[in-house]
Amino acid sequence: MIKKLKHYSIPHLLHIEMSYACNAKCIFCYNPYRKSPIDYSKIDKIVESVYQSHIPHVYLIGGEPSLLKMEKLNQYIDLLSERSSVTIVTNGLIYKKGISDKLACIGVPIHGDRKTHEMLTNNKGGYDKVIKTIKSYVKDGFDVRCIPVLMSVNYDQMYNVIKLSKELGMESVFVDRFESGGIGSKVAGKLKPSLSQFKKALGQMIKARDDFNIPVGFGTAIPFCLDERLIKDNMWADCGVGVTFSAVDPNGSFRICNQSSIIYGNVLEEPIEKIWNKKKINEFRDLRWIMQPCTHCPFLYHCTCGCKVDLNYSKKYCVDYAVRENKEKLIGSEKLKELSKIFFKKESRLKSFPKKYREFAVNKYAKLNLKHKEKYLVTRYQTIVLDKIAVRIIKEILNGINFEVDLINKFKNLVREKEIRSFVTQLIKVGAINLK
Repeated sequence: MIKKLKHYSIPHLLHIEMSYACNAKCIFCYNPYRKSPIDYSKIDKIVESVYQSHIPHVYLIGGEPSLLKMEKLNQYIDLLSERSSVTIVTNGLIYKKGISDKLACIGVPIHGDRKTHEMLTNNKGGYDKVIKTIKSYVKDGFDVRCIPVLMSVNYDQMYNVIKLSKELGMESVFVDRFESGGIGSKVAGKLKPSLSQFKKALGQMIKARDDFNIPVGFGTAIPFCLDERLIKDNMWADCGVGVTFSAVDPNGSFRICNQSSIIYGNVLEEPIEKIWNKKKINEFRDLRWIMQPCTHCPFLYHCTCGCKVDLNYSKKYCVDYAVRENKEKLIGSEKLKELSKIFFKKESRLKSFPKKYREFAVNKYAKLNLKHKEKYLVTRYQTIVLDKIAVRIIKEILNGINFEVDLINKFKNLVREKEIRSFVTQLIKVGAINLK
């Protein structure tokens, strides 16, 4: 029997589509409204709604957010950063000098070499502008992430994209596989990477990650059954739609995926937490829409069928196109069971730690979020659910304890020393604290 997906009381990540206005003409884009006006009065209210709901991570996307006035953009970043980790996703054609240093990350795409990038973005001369923008943001001290879109026309360029990203000083590379939507839906047949092309791109990503020592992964959901290296090489990815992820359009309409056209409410009229917990969303969460071979897959509740939205196939939710179109080429059920043993293998609860006690400082992006039923530690890139004791420990760290031995003494009657030291290691790993 298939069980309903469990969701948190609030999305951990929310995309705000600030405006659909855009200065690019990308042929693969899901945005069909590039000439839309920028309505600051609506953006003000949407940002305020997100702020009031204490969303752990917020992406400011579009359209193109760099078209917003600097004063307004910084106003949004500064407000949201009080409670959220904020990332901007931009096409890189405009460099925003003086953007707020409270910004956690800037995502900029390089889709391939100059010829490929300019063909896909339909913008001659755009490649050099993007490279210049990346260099400027890196020089300014920002974490800049490369976010190429993987398609049939650039699948064999991923290694060189990652190599260039490393050379430019970018923080990581997260590849978005092409999904059909908006303008891109008209050419989906030409742009969707085949299974063999995806496999080649995955191989290049793994090799480049290891060759250049840079974090590499997928930014979109990928069915686990496409290639065993997704599990073995820790390259698996799910988007968290309906469980941890949602999106809001420039009019305040709330969806559980920015590729989806299904609206569940409006953040200008209702709090996000009320919309997020509506029974109507069970049409996704109860998984009534799934089909074979996903029905009995051991990864069902972690992969959830790859990308769930394909408007060329279904008006609601569906199994990923790569699964639907390659049923005879997918990993078999017995191999999936073997891989699931690797995936679900429980790590030791205790993390390693050095002999000497450590001194540390709180990372400027670390925040304690106590607004919701679950209590969260928010870091630059992660949302961590905390128990009561963990909340107390984090509070002490935020209040000034910066020596591990002081933390141990503070909680010696509640927590074993090994557990405290293991927890400190975990906090360093997720970027909540930095060693001095």
